[in-house]
Amino acid sequence: MKTETIFNKILSSELCRIDGKEIDLCESIIDLCEAIENEAETDWNLGECDEFSLDSFIVGAYWALSEWHAGQWSQEYLALCALGSIYTPNMSQGVEPETSEQTAYDLINEYFEANTSNK
Repeated sequence: MKTETIFNKILSSELCRIDGKEIDLCESIIDLCEAIENEAETDWNLGECDEFSLDSFIVGAYWALSEWHAGQWSQEYLALCALGSIYTPNMSQGVEPETSEQTAYDLINEYFEANTSNK
């Protein structure tokens, strides 16, 4: 599946829309990372909307999952590892406040608060 198709599925899901379809966010993130790894070039501005673009989503998801995973056997940890294969935060200490990275991070936190019991 192409990166654009997977990311659009995320953008149209319950993560970003009140009327969006339910989604397994971890599975979608893993699929997204695999698609990015398999494509020769990725448009990091892909899916730009009022909330965030692909690059901001990756950063926000990485930091949200770093807080939400329940250990190395959890689905959240697998998604975090997939993100780690395409994004390395280096010396960063988290998302940039008041940016689309923060928006993605906040939406993902809300998703996990509503859909998991890890914390």
